[in-house]
Amino acid sequence: MKLVSNQISPNFSFADALHAAWQIFGGKVVKKNEFEQIFYTEKFQLVSAARTALGLIAEDLKKRNARKKIGIPAFCCAVMATPFLEKNFEIEWIDTDEFGVISVADFEKKSDALAAILIPHIFGQRAPVAEIVKIARAKKIVTIEDAAHFFEKKCEKTDFKILSFGREKDVSCISGGALLWSDSLDSQTATKLENLNLRLPTKSWTAKHLLQPLVFSLSLPWWNFGGKVVAAACGKAFLPRAVTAAEKSGHEDFFAGKMPAAIQRVLRKSFENHDHDLAHRKKIAAAWRTELLKNFPEAKIVVPPNFLRVILIGVDRAEILKKSRKIGFHLADWDGSPIAPAGVNLGNFGYKKNQCPGAENFAKKYVTFPTNRRTNLSDVKKFAKLFGKK
Repeated sequence: MKLVSNQISPNFSFADALHAAWQIFGGKVVKKNEFEQIFYTEKFQLVSAARTALGLIAEDLKKRNARKKIGIPAFCCAVMATPFLEKNFEIEWIDTDEFGVISVADFEKKSDALAAILIPHIFGQRAPVAEIVKIARAKKIVTIEDAAHFFEKKCEKTDFKILSFGREKDVSCISGGALLWSDSLDSQTATKLENLNLRLPTKSWTAKHLLQPLVFSLSLPWWNFGGKVVAAACGKAFLPRAVTAAEKSGHEDFFAGKMPAAIQRVLRKSFENHDHDLAHRKKIAAAWRTELLKNFPEAKIVVPPNFLRVILIGVDRAEILKKSRKIGFHLADWDGSPIAPAGVNLGNFGYKKNQCPGAENFAKKYVTFPTNRRTNLSDVKKFAKLFGKK
């Protein structure tokens, strides 16, 4: 039985996986101006992951002797906070609205103590960037747009923009990210960022990441007939984890450096396919919306403008996930209440239960449905046909 998933190498077909693995053996270097044309700016650095970009921002804030708190919406992944915790910042957890998106009102309420605010577009839903920036600038708060779930060119509204190209993001190269900065950033900081000399990862680190899509491309179609065993064995032997045990405890545990040339080639190919991916996601999202309206008429259904997921809100999340697993749908996505993944030591992140009730409520009552390359119309029909029978 095929496994349909939001998170397990969803953006890599078998051909894509072969291309990624082949980069281990070398290839043409991607010139910086090729990415300049993609990002519409020269003001960027390609890094090993988005958390690396956040670490660079944290380092800059520390040198400015900024306030000691960083605002992060409470519905998030733990690695959005660990780079700041590692630099001895505290996290001011900001509540979300009913859709899991950062609350402008709660941000404004807590803003006086903040050095910076992180603004993510959760599951492709547009965050209220302009409203937050207006408040932040009046209080001299550094603004960081997190565009992992919604890629847009340049960095125009905020001081910084981080891009994540992880396995389940809007654009994917397995592991990688970028830091962009605005034209209005002070010249000293901009010059420092332009002249960064980041270290490269080892060849082993790069090879492990490049092989990951191939392992899952071979195992996912036969998940219940040996595929799960193969993936588990490879995971134990060499595959990197999205979030490590140390990161769940609030400590950095990821190589922070430059994106290697081999992964840059995978990233370039992903951008070449982006328009095709959007068309595919739009088609799958429309099918999900039609079927979910039939099965969950009382729930709210959100289709983000980039069709990254289809979000079902106001349902019994645990029950849907349980029933879905029986028919080969792994719909778990950012499992945490509210900070993902499950198992995060909330105390180490400075979060107390009921601190952000909106985020906690959303975390328990939503399910996202995949629209990625590995999901097709027959998968949607299978879910619609079998879900009610389990």
